[in-house]
Amino acid sequence: MEERPTPSPAKLLNQFNDWLGETEMPGRTMSYLKTGFLPEVLAENESEAVTAMLESWDGWERGNTRPEIVLGVMRDNGLVELLTKLAA
Repeated sequence: MEERPTPSPAKLLNQFNDWLGETEMPGRTMSYLKTGFLPEVLAENESEAVTAMLESWDGWERGNTRPEIVLGVMRDNGLVELLTKLAA
């Protein structure tokens, strides 16, 4: 069985910043964040803000929330700051 790659907060931050800079579509950004293991990174960093991000993410996974809404929740709850801290 292949080893699973380690999540890279720096790479996740770059992918999220591409959406913030309007150079990437919301759906594509969500796909990149999913394959980059963002939910696992968030789950390891408990806080009220992270809980809000994970709840929004779950809504997207279930097909109930549009990608741009989830990305906005993550932006508004400090994903950039969290990933910057983790990447340092």
